[in-house]
Amino acid sequence: MNPLDLSLAQFHAFVLVFFRIAATLMTAPFFSARTTPSQVTIGLSLLLSAAILPHSSIHAPDLHGPGQLALAAGMETAVGLMFGLTATFLFGAASLAGALVDNELGLGLANVLDPITNDQVSLVGQFKFLFALLLFLILDGHHFILSAITASFHDVPLLGLHFTNPLGNYVADTLFTDLLSTAVRFAAPALAAMFLVTVALAFTARAVPEMNLFLHGFSVRVGLGLAVLAVSIPAFAWAFAKMWGKAQGQLEQLLRMMA
Repeated sequence: MNPLDLSLAQFHAFVLVFFRIAATLMTAPFFSARTTPSQVTIGLSLLLSAAILPHSSIHAPDLHGPGQLALAAGMETAVGLMFGLTATFLFGAASLAGALVDNELGLGLANVLDPITNDQVSLVGQFKFLFALLLFLILDGHHFILSAITASFHDVPLLGLHFTNPLGNYVADTLFTDLLSTAVRFAAPALAAMFLVTVALAFTARAVPEMNLFLHGFSVRVGLGLAVLAVSIPAFAWAFAKMWGKAQGQLEQLLRMMA
């Protein structure tokens, strides 16, 4: 595509496509890492826009003046942001599951700085997030994101976004409910083990009151908790693969509800 051969309407279409793709890449998992320079994200967005525009049925919008162009760019940015943020919910569930486990292990104060999200996360949450990101790449999730961006222009054409009550309820209710329930499922093995350890320590305290359980109980909880985490890694990988398959369907449904 030669930019010099574009008409004004085609140039507007290119700008709107770029804004949707850039907003998606800046919020989608793997592509939105803070360690990735913004120049790389912008350059990739420009390349994808130039590749998608000539080979798709994108209709050039009829815009008059910079005001309408800015409003249209905001609408396309909203489509990309909703799509990208929805794709990150599963990784938020993994981090939240790690935070729940950390609180049970007594490691809640040992927070570290995540170089990808630039936020403070728990130790186990950081491990689960990075492991989930590795599984995401193994499952070709990054390829799905790129193909879904292309398909989004068929489901939600340019300037075709409609904010409706069902869309808002789906994002605020269904997706956030699934985030919390998925986090509990990811953390369930370790939480169940910690519950059994707590019950065992309670019986031990009743049977041997002279024992300093505050000192020994912490070591027991941390040791058994880490052992359970190590043993449950295959279960976490299986659960993440199942949840990612469900997330793909949710992303496709989200695009249909935007139109």
